[in-house]
Amino acid sequence: MNEQIFRYWVEIRELATGSIRTHPLTGVVKICLAKRKKNEPPIPNEELLQLNDGVETWEAKNLDELAARLREKYPDAAFERTLHYERDREAEDRRERALNGLMDLLAKAAVDEMIEEETRGASAP
Repeated sequence: MNEQIFRYWVEIRELATGSIRTHPLTGVVKICLAKRKKNEPPIPNEELLQLNDGVETWEAKNLDELAARLREKYPDAAFERTLHYERDREAEDRRERALNGLMDLLAKAAVDEMIEEETRGASAP
């Protein structure tokens, strides 16, 4: 698997002082695990963007909604807002190691199960 992973953040620069704040931006999927009545339709998953500004975590359905909320809190006259991203090779390495470890566990479990089945089959009259 050769899937690229990126890290995103929003940079807020105060124009008067030049001070810069960075806020991590993540994508999440909210999944409802609550049990529903028999004939109720399932509650759909919800994809959201989350931005943590150090005080609170904001949620938005898309970048346009997030930009509007940031513009309200950090108006154009006083702030410059930019979205940044970079490839996260460390996260890619962690994911690869995790998937390889999972494959090793699954392969070992499959081999152990085959040995157990052969042992049971050999000892049967």
